[in-house]
Amino acid sequence: MSQPIVNQLFRPSKTRRLVSAWTVPGPGIEDALQRIEQFGDMFDHIIFMCGKPQLDGSLPTDWPIEQRRVIAERLRKLGISVLNDYGGGGQHDGSAAILRSPKLSDMWIKRLIQECDEVGADGVDMDFEDVPRDCRFAFTEFNKGLAEELHRGGKMLSICVGALSPEARRETTIGFADLATLAQHADFLRPMVYDLYCPPSEFVGPTSMAPWGRETMAYLSQYIPRHKIVMGLPTYSVDWDMIESSRSTQVYDYQWIAEREKESPIGRGWCYYWDVNLIRYTDEQGHPHLLYVSDARSTRSHLVTADSQDLAGVCFWVLTGEEDPAIWQCVREHFNRW
Repeated sequence: MSQPIVNQLFRPSKTRRLVSAWTVPGPGIEDALQRIEQFGDMFDHIIFMCGKPQLDGSLPTDWPIEQRRVIAERLRKLGISVLNDYGGGGQHDGSAAILRSPKLSDMWIKRLIQECDEVGADGVDMDFEDVPRDCRFAFTEFNKGLAEELHRGGKMLSICVGALSPEARRETTIGFADLATLAQHADFLRPMVYDLYCPPSEFVGPTSMAPWGRETMAYLSQYIPRHKIVMGLPTYSVDWDMIESSRSTQVYDYQWIAEREKESPIGRGWCYYWDVNLIRYTDEQGHPHLLYVSDARSTRSHLVTADSQDLAGVCFWVLTGEEDPAIWQCVREHFNRW
């Protein structure tokens, strides 16, 4: 007797490519849900950002299970699969302790499976970043064990990874993520093609751009099957204060960006080759700003990359309801099956 289809792993995507997004807890979740419902004919996965492991190795409590369960039921009616995402990897959480302790690793895997069942989620999205390099083998074994348990229950595993280029690999050395081996166990890997330039650093530039996306996806496809690559893209922009770098920031409010565009002597100027828009303006303190804008036009260039390299799909950081709805309309139109 055949098993019932329970998640997107076993269904064709709604459009030509799988479309997904991360979303976060908070008072804006209803706005995010309304946006998801507006484009429910396009979204395949919505990923709940649950938080980082606590120092004692226990699961995060940022997003209560009951709230996620209610939202998961709402999304399931739209034919959208839900994943629980668990971040970590810095010095102020318990991720390294979990990986270094077989006992904690086993406990975490059991608890992740249990939380999937409690939420009604279709799988797990692992988002450990900046893990110490000496956890490389342990990270692989952890995800192998997690994948086996998830697959036993008909659920899926995706793993967030860096958008590496050959140059980045030389600079960072071998790193903690063995991409080729992880790809044998995970259903999807999500390389994050953003934060190329990340405020408030002293280096100024866009959070993402088309040539970088093309190069990194071509490089990663040497190690990851293309049908498992879900290209992570930004919905947010980066605003650089050219006098005080500490005041530079990421921007998620498209209406605020539109106001800055009105103040700019160049409006929204297109940077050819990079395929990203730039707004120059001066703030109330007289500081000049460079605002690199992730919008529908820059997104379309990345969608062309996903098509030309035959990737599984795309995933966006982040869906809050404050991002430009034109981005979602662009994705819908570009990936429409017909």
